[in-house]
Amino acid sequence: MGINTTTPQAVVDVNGDVALRKALIVPSTTTPGNLDSGTVDQVLVSGGSGQPPSWKSVRIPFMENTQYKLVNTYLKNDQSGITTLSDGVAPSTPAVSAIGEDFSASWIKITNLTTNIQVRSSENKVTYQLQSGVELVNKSVGIGASVNFICGIFKDTKLVALRPDGITTVDATPVQGIYTLNYTEDNVSVGLHVFDVACRKISSSDVANNYFRIGVNIPSYGPAPIVTNNKSNAFALRSLFKVDVAELVTYTN
Repeated sequence: MGINTTTPQAVVDVNGDVALRKALIVPSTTTPGNLDSGTVDQVLVSGGSGQPPSWKSVRIPFMENTQYKLVNTYLKNDQSGITTLSDGVAPSTPAVSAIGEDFSASWIKITNLTTNIQVRSSENKVTYQLQSGVELVNKSVGIGASVNFICGIFKDTKLVALRPDGITTVDATPVQGIYTLNYTEDNVSVGLHVFDVACRKISSSDVANNYFRIGVNIPSYGPAPIVTNNKSNAFALRSLFKVDVAELVTYTN
């Protein structure tokens, strides 16, 4: 039967709008011979040529126009950390950094956190989340210590996010801390990008004697007798770097 057409191509062929006032019912896929009207928030999915459709539950949320949808997540972790900003290494200058500055030799990368991402839409939000353990102890027994440092995220060798922090001890016992950095960048250019995590030391109370590490523990310290550090390990102080890419949802007629 054709409605508004003289050449129907199905048992019922409607050439125009269809107003459905009550349930849309299809054969049940769980109870043969029964009919199924679906449940709230289910969608009707095609069964292919010659097969009846069926109701399915969608496990992803429906997105409204102008909302941002998460399209990709990148996650890296590392237990090697940074060991080359420790005793005997002078702080780098200047004491401040600025967004947009180039990567330089004063920065030390956490190599295993280097991440390659792809951005496909020009309207996006890219969120960076960095967490790393830090540890500090002074060689001299009974003497406290302090170190200030900066960690940052570089996109294609340009600094896009940073936060300074510090750690202090009051005696010769190793002290641990957690460094975090969270930042969202709007409308990153379309294409492939390389992200690096790097840190630098900007001050130290005792350059010669402060043991200091980022993202990994200090296994032992001295000078004599050499003390085994049982306060932490590489796993507990490991670094985690997560990048979320969300794109703007737009619907066009």
